[in-house]
Order: sequence, then C-alpha cells, then structure tokens
Amino acid sequence: MGADRSQLEQLADLYLEALAARDPGRLPLLASFRSTENGQTLEIGDGLWGTVNRLGTYRHVVVDEEAQSIGLTAVVHENDRPVIVGIRLHAPEGGIAAAETIVNRTDILFYKDGPQKLEAMGRPAPVWDEPASAQEWMTRDELAALAGSYFDTLERNDGRHVAPFEEGCRRLDNGVFATQAPEFDKEGEPPFYALGPAAQFGLGYFAFVTRVRERRLPVIDVARGVVVSMPFLDHAGTVHEVRLTDGRTVPIGVRQPFTWQCLEFFKMRAGRIAQIEVVLNQVPYGMPSGW
Repeated sequence: MGADRSQLEQLADLYLEALAARDPGRLPLLASFRSTENGQTLEIGDGLWGTVNRLGTYRHVVVDEEAQSIGLTAVVHENDRPVIVGIRLHAPEGGIAAAETIVNRTDILFYKDGPQKLEAMGRPAPVWDEPASAQEWMTRDELAALAGSYFDTLERNDGRHVAPFEEGCRRLDNGVFATQAPEFDKEGEPPFYALGPAAQFGLGYFAFVTRVRERRLPVIDVARGVVVSMPFLDHAGTVHEVRLTDGRTVPIGVRQPFTWQCLEFFKMRAGRIAQIEVVLNQVPYGMPSGW
C-alpha cells in the first residue's frame, strides 16, 4: 500500500530539511535511487546538497497518490543567495527512488528578483489547495489532455489555437508574474504583459518557441485538479520577427539557440486552466532531461 497525501507531503518537507542540513542520510532512499540536477546525474550529496545553507519561507508541494510522486517548488539559500528550485520525487514503497532537481540560477534581468518576490508572497495562492468541486472535477486523462493543449498552444504559437483559460488565470515565471503585470509594459505601446495568458497567446507572439518536447506529466493530483509537467522549450533562434494577429510586426530578440528546462504547475477547473507556476532554467539547446 502506498503513502497517502499527508505522508507524501511530509516526505517533501523531510527532503527539503535534509537538503538544508546537507544530510541525505536523513532520507529513506531506495537501493535503486537516482538523482539529477539540471539534467546531470549526480551522486546524492553533490551539487546543491553542498551549497544550500538554509531554506526560504516559500514552498509549494503537489502530490500524486496514484503515482506515488511529488512535485515541489521552493526558495532555498545557496551560499546565502536565494534561488528557486523545482523538484520531482518518486517515492514508491515508502522510500525515495528518484529525485530530479531544477535550479534556477539564471541572472536574466526580468527574473532577478524572483526569489525575493516569492519570499514576499510567503506561500502559494490559496486556489492551489482548493479541492475540485463536483462541478469542477476532471479525470486524470482530462487533466493530462488540457496540459497537452497548453503545450500545443505554446509550440510555434500562431494565435489560432488557444487552450481554454479562466479569465483570472495568471502565470508566475521564476517568481515573477508575466501576465496581468502592466508594470512591464512600455509606455505608449499596446499592452502585452498586462494581458491574461489567453490574450497573450491569441496575439501569436510566442512563435519563437519552436518546439515543446519531453512533455512529461509525472504528478497529477486529481482531487485538487493540479498537474506537474517537466517540458523543455526549444528556441531555435531562427525567428527574428513575428506578425501578430492584430496586424503588428514585432522584433524577437532570440538570436541564438537555447532551451528552457521547466517544472510547470497547472491548476485546472472545469476544463479550464486557472493558474500557472513555472520554474525555468536556461540550458544548452536540445539538452535532454536525463530520464
């Protein structure tokens, strides 16, 4: 018999506490245990385990009792510098068989204050923990299909296919809201960041995301309508301008190939995406997950 929700949540807390203590010996690791960090296979205790010196306050945990899997995002302090981590744990038989970690150490200006903004939030929005009502309930297959529809919308985005979103849906990228965020729009220009995700995708702006691959969905919490995905977003660097659906042509600043490695949470209700939270890490173009 597998662990229940409470036990999986406790295991997530135990993992983070062991990480902060730099003591993997606290964990119930299975003999088959394997670990990666930013796509690289590492021995337990190496990498982030040697540099984290304390935990932040922000923590977001999602569990899947059927798959015995955990997805989490958190702020940790790496040699006193706050960074955002995304972690997948597979925990069959009461022990941890796999730990896949993404660490965002990207100094891109847009995201530079992300950890501090998450710390100021303190905790995820309450909507994430709300159980799905009878009217909002979606099956495991329906949740997976809706996540797939999002990725279909993003890949070579042309504005013609847009996944269904709730009107109030917001996307949180590395601790920074990238939708409903008018403070990032330039004065005198049409709004973009102030828009919701449906309107942004409807413009066809993200055509420079040339491929969305390894669309893994390792954690699906049916009771709360939450999906954890771990895709890679490839940017070939060949799209230098985009003609938007409103008739404008805008330049694209992507001049070389690169990939975003992601851990992405979706909150779903009644066939629509209600909230999104993403940890993105910039990696070499075409890099595989290692899993």
